[in-house]
Amino acid sequence: METKFSFPGIDEYLAPFAPFFRRQEGRELSACYVVGLMMEGERKSVEPMSEKVHASERGMQRLLTEVKWDHEGVFKEYRGQMLAETSDPQGVLVVDDTAFPKKGLHSVCVARQYCGALGKVANCQVGVSMSYVGREVCWPYAMELYVPRSWDDLEDPRCAILRKETRMPQSAHYREKWQIALEQIELARRDGVPHRAVVADAWYGNNAEFRKGLAEMGESYVVGVYSDTEVFIDPPLFVEPQPKRRGRGRPRKHPRLIETNPPPIKVSQLGLSLEDDAWEHLELRRDSRGKPLVVEAVSRRVWPAQGYRKGISHEEVWLIIERHKQSKDQFEFRYYFSNMPQNIPTVEIVRLFHERIWIEQGYQQLKEELGLDHHEGRSWIGWHRHVLLVFLAFGYLTRLRLQGKKRLHQKVWKQRLERHSIQKKEVSL
Repeated sequence: METKFSFPGIDEYLAPFAPFFRRQEGRELSACYVVGLMMEGERKSVEPMSEKVHASERGMQRLLTEVKWDHEGVFKEYRGQMLAETSDPQGVLVVDDTAFPKKGLHSVCVARQYCGALGKVANCQVGVSMSYVGREVCWPYAMELYVPRSWDDLEDPRCAILRKETRMPQSAHYREKWQIALEQIELARRDGVPHRAVVADAWYGNNAEFRKGLAEMGESYVVGVYSDTEVFIDPPLFVEPQPKRRGRGRPRKHPRLIETNPPPIKVSQLGLSLEDDAWEHLELRRDSRGKPLVVEAVSRRVWPAQGYRKGISHEEVWLIIERHKQSKDQFEFRYYFSNMPQNIPTVEIVRLFHERIWIEQGYQQLKEELGLDHHEGRSWIGWHRHVLLVFLAFGYLTRLRLQGKKRLHQKVWKQRLERHSIQKKEVSL
């Protein structure tokens, strides 16, 4: 097995992970796998990678399913290394999920569900993920395979067979995606990850239980919501149900909104009702061409109305409405909630939400360059090991990029010091 490759510093990068492999074979195979992911090629499945790195195809398959190594130990070491390079008090945790289209139904946790990669309902796997953004670097912090309900029906003989064939652990059960996301955020909290807020799209943000879970953790959040989400403009007032009197009908169980309270409205109605002079023009950052990214936004204090007919009340939050001009009289609107402090400027909340762009770029590199969605195995352990090895490859490339930036900054400062020294000599003469 040949393990020498033209990737500078790869041995040094992988050395801290070596103790988590029981045998030398596992260390060499993992190095081959990580390097194979980074080499050129359309497919990053085991067969083409093994040919390029001159390793045993059977050995690389065994690495994912049979070779004994401490997955959690490697995962923790990876997170520690990446945090050492990118830890930032102004960091952001970005929650999202990504789909892996599949043609068959025998790969672990494949089901007919919405597939973002295809833009429709199709056979796919879904990975719930969380990324960390710090020091202008975004990297995958965690990813967990979503277990659909059809893969957790233990009374269904077919489900039991599929779970056994794909080696699913008994502890793997159906959980809502937002519940998995909360567990990943809790992992980051245990790791002591410095961050300012949690950011998520409307798939998560529209879920009141997800927002409640974040608030109970003490997390600040900026999360998208759908256009038909209802909010109260004024604090909603509820009255407790009266004791049942004689007569027909069931007694009321839940508090009800008082009749004089203005009813809730959809956030889309609120956005369309705003005058042009209500919108703030905000400059967020510079794009790749050096041009400023300018958006229009409005912030309002509101009370989410989800579940109000059952007497459920929610904390006061910021509603941010953002619009982008598409044509002369047409605008595209975005809506999101935030529990950031009341004195925070609107531009800061908008800037935080736009940190989501990093995760889109990250997914693109993970899939197109490193083969995140090229895994052809069917097992639970194989899927998670493949994902982790892709993360290691991403970490190596990120490290190279950061070292390149550091050398560039050192070069710039050296040139400035040299110019300053020359100017100082000229003045003294």
